[in-house]
Amino acid sequence: MRQTILLTGLIFLLGCQHAAPSLKASDAPSKPESPAQPQIIILKLDDVKQVKNGAVHRNWQRVADYIEANHLKASFGIICASLEKDNPAYFDWIKAMNQKGFIEFWLHGYHERTADEKTGEFEQGTFEEQKAVLERSEKLAREKLGFALPAFGPHWTGTTDATEQALEAVPEIKIWLYGPKTPKFYKKVALPRVLGLENPTFVPDFAKFKAAYERVGAAEKYLVLQGHPPNWYNDDRWNGFIQIVEFLKAKGCVFMTPSEYVASVSQKGK
Repeated sequence: MRQTILLTGLIFLLGCQHAAPSLKASDAPSKPESPAQPQIIILKLDDVKQVKNGAVHRNWQRVADYIEANHLKASFGIICASLEKDNPAYFDWIKAMNQKGFIEFWLHGYHERTADEKTGEFEQGTFEEQKAVLERSEKLAREKLGFALPAFGPHWTGTTDATEQALEAVPEIKIWLYGPKTPKFYKKVALPRVLGLENPTFVPDFAKFKAAYERVGAAEKYLVLQGHPPNWYNDDRWNGFIQIVEFLKAKGCVFMTPSEYVASVSQKGK
């Protein structure tokens, strides 16, 4: 009897081993892949300034309305000499847009260059002179608008080593839009250019943008896209801008201000 029980147990164990073999590492279920992070889009829109008998060019309001209605974010660059002349309507418009939170304003230089000028604002001047330009711009922003401008992008000019040193020395400025990939003296955040909204300058052409995006932009973690709304003076240019943004929205891109993007990267690094 005892032998019969032992023999039955042995047969049972052998059957279990055959029915449920041990799992190899290669047989284990694979972990699901982490979803790809959405690409970040920073809209760098240039040349905010006063207009005669009003606040700003009508296209600034048009862009702001579109950005707000679509729950996006953008950044508008102020030519800071425009803050010198008293214009309550202009100042109030900027302050209202800033308070809503979907637009970040940044320092687009002080001087508005004309076609007659052979040298740009930041292609000349010592460290002290360029630092004074930046400090004057920040002072105007605080006095007339009530807030500092945390990012910089030069208006129609190259830059020099003195520019880098000046930007490093001005504490309000923490981000350089279209800054150099390998700066010599500047140690804060620099966001380089890969492609812009416009091709050629002032013309948002969707077909050209899509081709450039698929060639050099799609694999980037973020893109800083430059445009000039006051120059989108006809339906073709405006519609080109809308097509580009809708294309990026369909790709699942997330729109941020420069400061939001930098903060998001810093948070991930903690």
